[in-house]
Amino acid sequence: MSQARRTHRVALIAGVLAASCAEQPHGLLSGAPAPPPDIEQACALATAKCARCHPIERVMVSRGIGDARWGMYVEQMRLKPSSGISPSDAGIIFRCLQFVEQACVGCKQGRT
Repeated sequence: MSQARRTHRVALIAGVLAASCAEQPHGLLSGAPAPPPDIEQACALATAKCARCHPIERVMVSRGIGDARWGMYVEQMRLKPSSGISPSDAGIIFRCLQFVEQACVGCKQGRT
């Protein structure tokens, strides 16, 4: 086997190992079934807006709290001037959180 081929093979193996050992990204849709495109977009907006003020993990660990509490939290966050959440954004964010609630059937209040 030529040196160039050996070098290429070592690089390929290293790349595969690095990819398999890399920490998987966590997000609002972690562990959820494949969402429809509108929900993916809603959750992208939710991630962007929520992460402006606190780590997205704070939202993730709250899964299982129910629609009523999510509605209350989204409205509280929307009223904070630094959130940048408009009334229409709030509805979109809430749709993401509803999907996450429904997808997380094994979640207990405040746990994932």
